Amino acid sequence: MENDEILDLKSRREIYDFISKNPGLHMRDISRKLNIPFSTLKYHLNYLEKKKLIISKTDGKYCRYFISLEIGETEKKVLYFFRKRITLHMILWFIITMQCTQKDLARFCVKHPTTIGFHLRKLMRAGIIEEVPIEGGFIRKDSHKTIIKRSKISSEKIFVLKDHWMIFHFLVKHKDNLQDKSIVNGIINYVEFYISKGVPPQIQSRDDTIDSVFKALNSFFFPPSFCQ
Repeated sequence: MENDEILDLKSRREIYDFISKNPGLHMRDISRKLNIPFSTLKYHLNYLEKKKLIISKTDGKYCRYFISLEIGETEKKVLYFFRKRITLHMILWFIITMQCTQKDLARFCVKHPTTIGFHLRKLMRAGIIEEVPIEGGFIRKDSHKTIIKRSKISSEKIFVLKDHWMIFHFLVKHKDNLQDKSIVNGIINYVEFYISKGVPPQIQSRDDTIDSVFKALNSFFFPPSFCQ
């Protein structure tokens, strides 16, 4: 995903949430109430509609917007895993760290590696995650405009979300209907807060990434001025 598209995530979520709470408003109403320039709003609405997150209906000279109730086959598969706590938590870890091994997920989710392996195979068969090679200590993936740093440890397999940002969009869309809402919303807010400064050309290692999550959240809730 290009940087400018990533930086728009927070704006699109604000628009999506607003339409969810105020269905049927037309573009100028949304523009006025959210104080978003008309041309910018039109760009975001077109994007959300293209991704089938919202739909538009023409009412005379007005085009009104609603949350899409249509759920495609891919989204149904993702929702199946969202609704199971263990696979939801596994997917959330993938969103944070970008890449995980079976051992990583067993430690993060406090589950036996055999249990994690069972769910990894199901996620693989559903086309939600994929195994990726490490070349010279880096993971290079066409769907990411970034390079993921990861040293290979023995014969461990490395897994990533096949379409990281599609999963993130689905998470935003269904966040109010999932278990552990506070965790889900915390991850969404972290992603939007972190990327608001731009995506680095190189994703950190797993442990460095987790450390940066806590540092970012700590600086967000307890800025230096708060502690003085």
